[in-house]
Amino acid sequence: MGEEEGRPGSIELDEIHSSKGESTVPSFPDTGEEEDLEKDFRDPNTFPYILLSLWLNTSICAVDGTIISTTMNEIASIFQEASKVTWVATAYMLTTCAVQPLYGKTSDLLGRKKCLLFAEVVFIVGLVMCGAARTIEELIVARAICGVGGSGLGAMCNIILSDLAPLSQRSIYWGWGSVIWGFSQSVGGPLGGLLLNWFGVRGLFVVQIPFCLFSLSLTVKYIHDLSNQTQGTWRDIDFAGSFCLITGISAFIFLCSSSGDVTDDSAVSLFKVGCFLITVLSVSGFIYVEKNVAAKSILPAEVLKGSLGVISFIYGLASMLSYVGLFVVPLYLQLVWGVSVAGSGGYIMYAVISTSIGSFGSGWLLRKYGAPDKDATLLNSGMMLIGSTLINTLGFFVMFKNILEIKPAFEGVKSPSPDQKFWFLLGFAIMGLSAGFQSVSVMLYTVAKVGRKGQASSTSVTFLFRSLGNVLSVSISLSVFVASLKGKLKSYFQGQQSDLYRKLLKENAFLRSGEVPSDQLKDLLQVFKSAIVKAFWPSVVCCFLSVTFAGVLFVMIRRSRRFAGLSA
Repeated sequence: MGEEEGRPGSIELDEIHSSKGESTVPSFPDTGEEEDLEKDFRDPNTFPYILLSLWLNTSICAVDGTIISTTMNEIASIFQEASKVTWVATAYMLTTCAVQPLYGKTSDLLGRKKCLLFAEVVFIVGLVMCGAARTIEELIVARAICGVGGSGLGAMCNIILSDLAPLSQRSIYWGWGSVIWGFSQSVGGPLGGLLLNWFGVRGLFVVQIPFCLFSLSLTVKYIHDLSNQTQGTWRDIDFAGSFCLITGISAFIFLCSSSGDVTDDSAVSLFKVGCFLITVLSVSGFIYVEKNVAAKSILPAEVLKGSLGVISFIYGLASMLSYVGLFVVPLYLQLVWGVSVAGSGGYIMYAVISTSIGSFGSGWLLRKYGAPDKDATLLNSGMMLIGSTLINTLGFFVMFKNILEIKPAFEGVKSPSPDQKFWFLLGFAIMGLSAGFQSVSVMLYTVAKVGRKGQASSTSVTFLFRSLGNVLSVSISLSVFVASLKGKLKSYFQGQQSDLYRKLLKENAFLRSGEVPSDQLKDLLQVFKSAIVKAFWPSVVCCFLSVTFAGVLFVMIRRSRRFAGLSA
């Protein structure tokens, strides 16, 4: 993190400290001043503590996410609510996604520190409520509250780092941040299984609270807004647009999610129709408010135009693939391979460690071989995103091929074979590696494109697509799994053994409990395997869409380079 002495655009110590020794706050350039993306706002006395606060928040979010992803099946068994346990994960991602775009513009208006403090406090309140939850419904509500705070922890970390660090240094910080994120995810899986065995569901959340309080204290003491950074007051917030946006996103997610009781044969069609109508009305209302009413749009249209829009779609699709790995793969390992909860968390480490390697490697490559100017950054990060998207698709199909071929493991049948396990894990690791490259290249391209003045809003939009990809991935994949499992079990039992039918639907882990009749276990394992395989098919569609958008981005980059050459 050392700075080069005399580097152009860096802030000397006399700019940070006045002649009286009092700390002063560097300021953003005025609107009419040409922006220098290499200008350095890091104070060497406080920046290490700022990094500690931001990366601790990042680490907590990562641990929290994988703790849930690897223990969902066991949580369903504890509460005996397999049909509702999806919402433990979905509720968090729903609120994360719904409020994500609000943080960027709101932090422009009210300041970065206030928004970060709000996110930290709300996240802590949510964790306390998770620890106190007595029913699955209470846990779902508590996770939704955690999501409101969690969305701000991730977004504000990137926004604040983009404010302070010069463009040429940001890839390194994002790379290290992703390494920390990946390491925390790898710890979260096995840790979740251990905490669940030792302390029950409450132990998954209460252990995080002391770390959150420490991070909160660092934020209060060391993080401050740059002068001239805030652009308004709370009265300038686009409340009408925010309400329409949150309502529309939430309704759309409900529309894509499975309905309540999986054992209920009646389709909740009115609920789905209502969600569809609310989505359409909310989106229409949002467009009207942004065009005709809002003085300062909560979601500027500029950040969705041209290559920025294409980048956002690629990132959203990449997130869908990543979260299939975090949520559907553990379920597959537990049901088909017969792996324990803690063991499935260990397998997740292959993806998250490779993601960390990809993130750090991409940051190092862009810093080592890329020029610090804007045009070179756009070209290098854009081409890196295209290449990593193609590699991500390759990794998924290597993994998916083995998912199709591997037979369920049970007594007398050893599965998978060493070769199948190797290729499965190789594909899984390739997906993680490319996801790390995608994350850093997307953030660097976005900030280089819009500059410091627009980076908060653009970062929030990027995170919105990532969150939307996360929640749609889990909702759609698990909805497909539940619907397929319900149909196949109904066909298998043909109206008989209704108690076992309901037990398997409500408590998937019962399949591996040893209480299923031995003469039926082989057939039921195949039923579950067939259902969980179908949960991966939406990801196949994501792969084809990702490659298509990557091709569009390649054409746009070529055209921009050709135009730049003609202009020169």
